[in-house]
Formats: sequence, C-alpha cells, structure tokens
Amino acid sequence: MSQQLSKETIQSIQSQVNILDIVGQFVQLRKQGKSLFGRCPFHDERTPSFTVTEEKQLFHCFSCGRGGNVFNFMQELESLSFPESVVRVAEIAHIPLDVEIPSSEQAIPQKERKLFAAHEKASEFYSHVLFNTKGGQEALHYLTDRGYTIDTLKEFGFGFSLKDRTQLTQLLQDLELTEQEMEATGLFVESQTGFFDRFNQRIMIPLRNEHGQIVGFSGRVLPGYSDEFASQAKYLNSPETPLFAKRNFLFNFDLAKKNIRKENKVILFEGYMDVISAWQAGVQLGVASMGTSLTPEQIQKLRHVTDTILIAYDGDRAGLEATNRAIEMIQSTNAFTIGIIPFDNGLDPDEFIKQRGPQAFIDLVEHGQETIYQFKKRFLSKKYQIQVESQKIQYIEEMIIELAKLTNDVEKNLAMKSLADEFNLDYTTIQNQVKQKQVQTSQNFQAPPVTSMESQAPVMNRPFIKNEGIQRHLMYRLMHHNEAWTYLNRINPEFSFPDALYEQLFLHIQAFRNEEEEFDVQEFMLFLNDKDFMNRNLVSEIELGQFPPECTEQEIQDLVYVLSQKNILKEQLAQKKEELNRAALMNDDEARKKLMVEIMEIQRQLRKR
Repeated sequence: MSQQLSKETIQSIQSQVNILDIVGQFVQLRKQGKSLFGRCPFHDERTPSFTVTEEKQLFHCFSCGRGGNVFNFMQELESLSFPESVVRVAEIAHIPLDVEIPSSEQAIPQKERKLFAAHEKASEFYSHVLFNTKGGQEALHYLTDRGYTIDTLKEFGFGFSLKDRTQLTQLLQDLELTEQEMEATGLFVESQTGFFDRFNQRIMIPLRNEHGQIVGFSGRVLPGYSDEFASQAKYLNSPETPLFAKRNFLFNFDLAKKNIRKENKVILFEGYMDVISAWQAGVQLGVASMGTSLTPEQIQKLRHVTDTILIAYDGDRAGLEATNRAIEMIQSTNAFTIGIIPFDNGLDPDEFIKQRGPQAFIDLVEHGQETIYQFKKRFLSKKYQIQVESQKIQYIEEMIIELAKLTNDVEKNLAMKSLADEFNLDYTTIQNQVKQKQVQTSQNFQAPPVTSMESQAPVMNRPFIKNEGIQRHLMYRLMHHNEAWTYLNRINPEFSFPDALYEQLFLHIQAFRNEEEEFDVQEFMLFLNDKDFMNRNLVSEIELGQFPPECTEQEIQDLVYVLSQKNILKEQLAQKKEELNRAALMNDDEARKKLMVEIMEIQRQLRKR
C-alpha cells in the first residue's frame, strides 16, 4: 500500500545516504582539505568551484551560488520538486520506498513511467527470443561465432526481434498505452491499419541512460538473414523520443562511469560493438556516441566524471576525419587531456580485438597512445604530398596552427623540436611562429555559447552586499549558538538585518526554532524545502565559512552595533528622501539644498560601513 511522503520517511532516507555517494555519480570530485571540489554541474566552468562537505552533508558552488543538501542537489540537477527529489535519491541509493506523490509532482522518470515500462518489457521479450526460442538461434550463433560470450550478451541485454511485426504490440497491451504513448515509445510505426513493431528480424541492443533505464534500442540486421533487408540500413536506432535524445546520449555510460571516475579517463568509441568488444577484452572505460558526431552535450556529461579522453575511432579515412573533428571540439573546452588510440590498416576497435586478441588491445591502450601532435602529423601527412615543396610549406603551416592549440607546455616543446628536426628548420623560428599564432588566436577568441546545462536552474544572482561578512558571522551564531539569541534579545530585541535576503533567512530561523528545541542544519534544510531557493543557497554558503568556535556576548554586541548603525542610517536616508520629495513639491529651494547635503552625508557614512 503506497503512502504519502512523511517527515520521518524523508529523515530516514537522509540518514541512510551519504551526499558524496550521490553527487559523486554526477560530478568528478577531488579532495582538498576537509572538502571535495569539482566542476559545477549547473553551469559551464573551467576552474572547479563546486564543493561538497561530507561532515555537513552539503554542497555549494562558489561561482553560481547554488547550494543545499542531497535532495536539493537532485532538485537542481533534474529540475524536480522536493518530493520528487526525495524519491529520486532513494532510487539512486537503492532504498526501498513505497510512496505516492500527487500527480502534479510526479518526477520526470515517473511521468514517463509507462514509456520506461514499455521499453523494459520489450527488452525482456527480445532477450527471451534470442536465448530461449528457435527464432533466435541463428542470431545467437552469429554473435557467439563472433566471439561474444553468453555472459557478455546477457550483461548488455542483447535480444532478437522476430519477423512478425505484431508480437510486441500484442505483448504491451496490458500497459494500456494510448496512441500518443505508443508513438512516444518509438517502438512502433503507425500505418493506416494501426501500429506495428518498428524492429523486426534484427539483433537488438538496449540503449540505457546514465541511470541504467532503457530509453531506446539499436537493431542490427543479421548478415544474410533475409533478402528483404538488402536495401535497408545495417543499423536502425530508436527515433528521438521523450526518453531518448541522441545529442545527450552516450552508450554504456551507466556501466562505465564508476570505472571512468576511478581511472580518471574515458575511451570514446564510434559504435557500441566497439564498446562491447573492449568491455569483454577487459577495457571497461568505453562509451560511444552511437555513430553520430560528438556533441557539446556529450562532452559536458564527460566533464563531470573525468578530465582525460582517449579517442578510439576507426582507422579508416572516415574514422580519421571523425577523430580530427572530435579533437577540435574537445580542445575548445580547454578542460581535457586528450590521447588518441591509433588503429592501422583501416581496422576498427572491434576488428582489431577479433584479429589480434584482447591482450594486444590492452597493450595498445596502455602503451600505444598518440599525442595530439602525433595524430595531427599522421592525419595531415595523408592530406599533403610532402615531397612537393609547395605542399610541404602548407603542411608545416598547418602543423604550426595545431601546435599553437596545445595547452601542455612539455608536449608543445617536444612537438616543436620534432617539427624543426623533421624539416631541418631553426627551432626558434618554429617557436616564434607558434607564439604568433597563439596571439592571433587569443585576439580572435570568442567565448563558446552557453551549454543547455547553463540554463537548467536559476543562478543565485545577487549584488555584492557590503558588510556581508558581518551579517554572515552573526547569522552563523544564531544558527548554531543558543546563547546568541539570549545576547541579541538583551542587546537589541528589535534587531533586523540590513540586507533583505539575510532578514528573510533570519525570520525562517526564528520560525524553525519555535518548532525545534535544537538547531540542526539538515533538519533546517528540510524545513526550507518549499521556501525560496536562495535561502538554501545562503545557508550552504554560511555553513562552509570559517568562524571562531566560541560565542561571546561582546562579539554579538559588536556585530549588532555595526549592523544596527547601518540600519539606522538607511532609515534616516529613506526619511530624508521623503522630505526632499515634499520640499520639491512645495518649491522650497532652501529646504531642498539643506536636505541634499544631509542625504550626501548619510550616503557617505553608509559607504564607510
């Protein structure tokens, strides 16, 4: 029997979850002191300013200002309501949860739950056909003959779609899908007589999102299986659907991301069969962009888990061209170390492993990587006939342009020396040419467009607040020291913070303390879950500050004095401005001059504070 989310349920989930385990699945974190830092997942940045503290179970970005607890992180990351984020965290942490959320607050995965259910049932059906029916025997023999083990095939969810294009349609009838939902799954094609299965007589590979949920399929024609496929594409992928967007999708990211974080590198393949062959060979760091060109969204996804990309595209001309484009795109982010895994004789990674064996592939990955310079040299040497003087000059000029893009000084110096030695040129000349290109590049540089991630959640966009350090200090005391309230009531019972944001948080703390005997930051974050998100951000910012351990009455008195004086001056300023308006209406020039002098003096005093 499902139940509403209760405070006790939320607290129970929070007590079972470590924020590092959740955030670490989306952001590559590195330890600095007591905190861990990484690149913020909510906006595009090159210098990590996003921090997570295990001690306080909070996150905060010092650049965009977002902050909060583990539930707030999921709220921001996936644009969820607070109840949805609680369910999402429980799901990620594999905590059983039987709750009912009002339909207006259904999480995105739950809103699409019938679509996910359809894909899950389809995958089970295709898998059953492949492994347990006569109709799938030929496909299974083909796959095992190619060297794939049964364990590998089951791990990646391989299946087979039958010739009868009504099987899946009938199987999913119990889901009671509407026509709109049938179309939205991408599993069916509509005709004048109704819907029929999109995939038939194909080897089926499920496409899973980063959470392991099936969002689509790729179907491969079985070689020689039927003449009717002669004019059809070798591979047929699910169309774009509410669950599946090719620009954002990376095949195998769900399985590989843990290893990618651990090894701090990812191998980028062109196709999923390359990924699967490499995985079976023992290299379990691979993802693929499903035959489409690498996109900014895919690079953004990789930025959250690693800063090293190894490109392992096909060794043919098309693969080299794709590698070159990928390098250009990755270089433009200035966020990755890039290596290239070369394949000779036009082989793709899958063919290389089949022909030369897993160990040869492992050795190539570990010891055979090319630098960007080495790849560019190989790539451009196929473009130019270097023995022709004019083309040699063009080749050298292009190599200088590529050298200017290198960010690693050691790699750049070695590459410049190599180029100078290869053509018997003066090293200083090459060096000067490279520097000149760098200057030209920096002058022509235009900031890259903001990625879609940039606009997923509002930024804590507020002006600099003078004396904010003093307000933050006092707020911290009021949050964590009961005696601070006693001192404050004795010193100035009518006190208010000069800044509206701090005053709002002050009122929330008062309300919370009226309900709870002791202040607990995690409980307070739950209390704020439906309040202005800027209050959450401010709390996380304050919590990450450094303050003396002792709270004294003299300290509170000093803090209140500075802030109260500013409040008094602001009230005086507002009053004088009203008087100035009245004087202007009365055409009292003498009063106006006197008030303007007084206003300027108050403004001067405010600036000093």
